[in-house]
Amino acid sequence: MSSDDMDVGFRNRIYNRALEEQNSNLWNFKRYYTAASFWSVIDVGTDAYMALAGAVITYGLAWRTVPVWIMAALSLSVAAISIFKGNRKPGKRAEKIHTLGRNYQELYDEIQDFIELDLKDGDREKEWVRDRFDEMASERHDLKAEATLSGIWYRWLKWRRGDEIYEEAATTDEERKLLDPEGFEQEKSEEEDEE
Repeated sequence: MSSDDMDVGFRNRIYNRALEEQNSNLWNFKRYYTAASFWSVIDVGTDAYMALAGAVITYGLAWRTVPVWIMAALSLSVAAISIFKGNRKPGKRAEKIHTLGRNYQELYDEIQDFIELDLKDGDREKEWVRDRFDEMASERHDLKAEATLSGIWYRWLKWRRGDEIYEEAATTDEERKLLDPEGFEQEKSEEEDEE
């Protein structure tokens, strides 16, 4: 086995691992953006509800036309929402989750650039390619350490997608074609020499 064959095999292994990392980051940033959107809607929705409830309570107190039990119920619901917002801080949570999603998306883009600009460039040394890949994998592990999504998001995905989510952890041939339509091609002359 020649050193060129070993180099192509090495690059194919790194290429496959890079696509796995890229696929994982794709799903992570989508998941984080979905969670951030959810918490943003909760934040805005509770603010709107509290403003509306405050207007109804004010109207009822000023004109004494709203039944007392409705004003009491609205007051209690505003108090409960205030406690919830003080405890869960949906606005800050949405910002933090969105930032993590953006970090995953930036890493996704870095991996795409690595595949297109570095890995497919046969002039890069094996050690440099391996070090750069390890560096990006380390970034992903650091992001995973910052994860703030609770298990409910995983349970929701499990309920909505079933066992399909486990299949998504591996990059299928179809996803490889979607992620990188050109693929990792060996030079034609090398293939012809082997035949």
